Amino acid sequence: MYLVIWYTNIWGVVIPCLWSQTTFAVPLAMQTKLPDIEPLEREQRLYERVAERIYGMVQDETWRSGDRLPPERDLAEAFGVSRTVVREAIKVLEARGVLETQTGSGVYVGRPDLSIVARSLQTYLQLLGQDNIDLRMVEIRRVLEVEIAALAALRATPEQRRELVRLCEEMRKNRRAPRVLAEMDFELHLLLAEAAQNELFVVLLAPLVEQLRGHFIYAWERYGSRPLEAIFSQHEAIVDAVACGEPERARQAMVEHVAYYTGIVQERLEMRTT
Repeated sequence: MYLVIWYTNIWGVVIPCLWSQTTFAVPLAMQTKLPDIEPLEREQRLYERVAERIYGMVQDETWRSGDRLPPERDLAEAFGVSRTVVREAIKVLEARGVLETQTGSGVYVGRPDLSIVARSLQTYLQLLGQDNIDLRMVEIRRVLEVEIAALAALRATPEQRRELVRLCEEMRKNRRAPRVLAEMDFELHLLLAEAAQNELFVVLLAPLVEQLRGHFIYAWERYGSRPLEAIFSQHEAIVDAVACGEPERARQAMVEHVAYYTGIVQERLEMRTT
């Protein structure tokens, strides 16, 4: 309990002070207000620290992809922890795709698996649940796919060029099957990403396309009210430019196609809000 007391200093000035049985009297003017201070984070768990150490050794190539780690007992002794701590650290790194356990053989440094990245991105997109996320994904598609088309024109293999042409022909044959057309549409865009000969494009694009699957199906089911020929022509313009190895024409054809698709997404979003 604090009391406010008053005392007179040597110059005859009366000053208010705080006083308690356990503290000295301190003038109120000298009291310091506690600023907003973030509490300290808890200390990292031991197994997390071990996991980070092992991960660091993988990054600096102490252990490379495919290498077998020392036995659990040796790791526990080296880190000065229990085998249980090492076991938990390995589980953490397995979940991240850094390590993999082979029954009866041991623990190995995992090989690069881009599907893990794609699944993580897809999960992130599914959990966002924010307004206008669909339009933001369309913006990302526009940035990615325009350059993908140009690179595909430069790098696609003869087999990939032929497969793109075949897909366009098959789409015309299935003009009365919207869901089949939607699946072919997915396939065409992903094949273009593969034809760019950069696996990261597929990692980034596949989750976006999957998240927009509903829009693809919606679009093909309602193209009946639009000139269906225009959609086929857009795809064929992209594929023809790729097949002919003309990156600038492929880029422009994709710009026009994504712009048309953006209008469909906007229409669907407007219908949701009305």
